[in-house]
Amino acid sequence: MKTSRKTVLILSLIILSIVLESCSSARWGTNAGVNVTWGPNGPKVKPHVDLNIYNGGRL
Repeated sequence: MKTSRKTVLILSLIILSIVLESCSSARWGTNAGVNVTWGPNGPKVKPHVDLNIYNGGRL
């Protein structure tokens, strides 16, 4: 019983450390603009706002 509890605790700490390490370099970026689509009845304008989270590379 004690060894299984200790094993679960150690595994959860390892998983938590991997998750925190992978999220430490995450960056967020925003983008806002307008999408224009041309159809048979003329242009349709749709505004959009994006929130992106990047875990590597440049923004």
